[in-house]
Amino acid sequence: MDMEELTKSQIVLLTLFVSFITSIATGIVTVALMNQAPPVIAQTVNRIVQQTVEKVVPASQQAGTGKTVVTEQTTVVIKESELISQAVERVAPSIVRLYSGPKDAPLFLGFGIVLDAEGMIVTDSDSLGESAEATIVIANGSSTRAFVRQRDSKSGLAYLLVATSSTSQPLSFSSATLAAEHPVLGQSIVGLYGKSVLRIAAGLVIALVQVGEGRTQLVIETDIPVASIAPGSPIINTDGAVVGISTGVSRASSLSGFVSASALFKQAPQSAGSDN
Repeated sequence: MDMEELTKSQIVLLTLFVSFITSIATGIVTVALMNQAPPVIAQTVNRIVQQTVEKVVPASQQAGTGKTVVTEQTTVVIKESELISQAVERVAPSIVRLYSGPKDAPLFLGFGIVLDAEGMIVTDSDSLGESAEATIVIANGSSTRAFVRQRDSKSGLAYLLVATSSTSQPLSFSSATLAAEHPVLGQSIVGLYGKSVLRIAAGLVIALVQVGEGRTQLVIETDIPVASIAPGSPIINTDGAVVGISTGVSRASSLSGFVSASALFKQAPQSAGSDN
């Protein structure tokens, strides 16, 4: 059939058909390209929060009886970079560094996480070696000694309690928030490291592995570079809660693995009653 012989209706229908075929082809190509893209690129950059505002109009202003509810929706766009910066700011006061040796030449051992206001700290047991104490430096630069209260071989965690002194000014500790639930595959997490300056490394949860005797210890595998992980380094979620801790046990399973923070709820000793 000659195109010049088509009626106006036939031309309109042909145009709609071509547009339909083109849109399907475009969708197929887009999905194929997204499946080939790396996870970091395909990951959502922004989070959209919708806030519903209800406005109640009095019945006296309506023609009938009852009341009318007018709903207005306001869309607020929150960048993930803002969530990360807020999360790091929230957890930073709860992160301490552990050292050994003389004050003029201290040896960096790793990181610790403050669990309560009394100065209970959890860290990687391997970072301490056989030592029963360490010097800790809190976020404001103050330092004090801390003594090992308990070690757990299953998780590779060690718990220390700061020394008490009647002559020195007591230090103030800010306890970290622990994630109450296990992370999920693909969840965004942030690792903290840096011997002198706090640094961050963003990543994703890529696997959840049960290890140890009876497979009772959860290790969170991530894609955070090994160079960005120190003994006792924590990973946090975008709410600023600690999700996991790097220990010898987790690194034996995966160099970029972290023991789940859920282990702390079961194993952490009480601060009261220290013998040191």
